[in-house]
Amino acid sequence: MTQDPVTVTYSLEEVLEKIIQKLDRMDDKFENLDDKFENLQKEIVEIKIGQVKLESELKGDIKALESELKGDIKALESELKGDIKALESELKGDIKTLETEVKTLETEVKGIGKRLDTQEFINRSVVVGFVLALVAGTVKLFFPSFPR
Repeated sequence: MTQDPVTVTYSLEEVLEKIIQKLDRMDDKFENLDDKFENLQKEIVEIKIGQVKLESELKGDIKALESELKGDIKALESELKGDIKALESELKGDIKTLETEVKTLETEVKGIGKRLDTQEFINRSVVVGFVLALVAGTVKLFFPSFPR
């Protein structure tokens, strides 16, 4: 088994030229990739900067809202305290008025009780007088000559 010698019909210069061309194309592709990476890095930096700006804006907005809400809460608290105090004073006035009315009613009830006692006495006296007159009339009817 003998091997036949292989003959190459290409010149070394042509082969090297093709290799150099391929390397140049690869260099161009790497340069494009480098440019793309640089652009991506710039975009990432811009995004990070934008994110930081948004975060700071949001923090400012949150602080503003918190202070606004605190002010609203304080205003509502003071308003409610004022309303409660007004209601308390109004209720105290109503209670005093009711107390005086109750005292007035108590005196009127006492007066009515006294009048009823007097009326009962008069009614008893009239009934007793009527019963005595009825008894006297009956006695006179049955005993016409009784008082003599």
